[in-house]
Amino acid sequence: AVERGPDARMRRVVVKARIVRLKVGSRAADAHVRYLQRDGMTRDGERGQLYGTETDAADGKDFTDRGREDRHQFRFIVAPEDGDRLSDLRGFTRDVMRQMEEDLGTRLDWVAVGHFNTGHPHSHVVVRGRDDLGKDLIIAQDYITDGVRLRAQERATLELGPETDRELRAKLRAEVSAERFTRIDRVILAEAEERVLDLRPEAGQVRGDFDRSL
Repeated sequence: AVERGPDARMRRVVVKARIVRLKVGSRAADAHVRYLQRDGMTRDGERGQLYGTETDAADGKDFTDRGREDRHQFRFIVAPEDGDRLSDLRGFTRDVMRQMEEDLGTRLDWVAVGHFNTGHPHSHVVVRGRDDLGKDLIIAQDYITDGVRLRAQERATLELGPETDRELRAKLRAEVSAERFTRIDRVILAEAEERVLDLRPEAGQVRGDFDRSL
């Protein structure tokens, strides 16, 4: 059996976040929203459409006009590992944003677009740097780093159910030949003592034989 941590059965979601400082008079925010619209794509191959909390056809210019005086904005990429199995990526993203509002205690002004053209469906979300009282929106660094990801994982797990052993093993097999830093690499680093990893059965490794064979 593969031993796993307390959140081991959670569906994985990769979240990349940036805080972007905005200069007065700059059109950088406009350019970013236009880029998201241009590169966005639906599951059916149609051009992506910006959407928001309650609209499926958000106006990008209206959104950036509202934020002309904002000092900053937050940009998130939310990429569920099993995004191709989610019935509605847009609904998933809205659920994550609603949970963010609850956690932060304020309504958020945001737009998003789905990207389905990479083989890994994901959402780009832009959040204005103002809370519902018009003050600068402050989000704690640990929430940006981990909180959004954990909330997204909770939502994905709620829809798809906990990850099964069979799914985990299939994903780990795919990671063996991946030219990137994977979960297997993290396990190796965590278990190696003084830069040596002893895979002999008598060494008493905490991982199961399956991990050792990989």
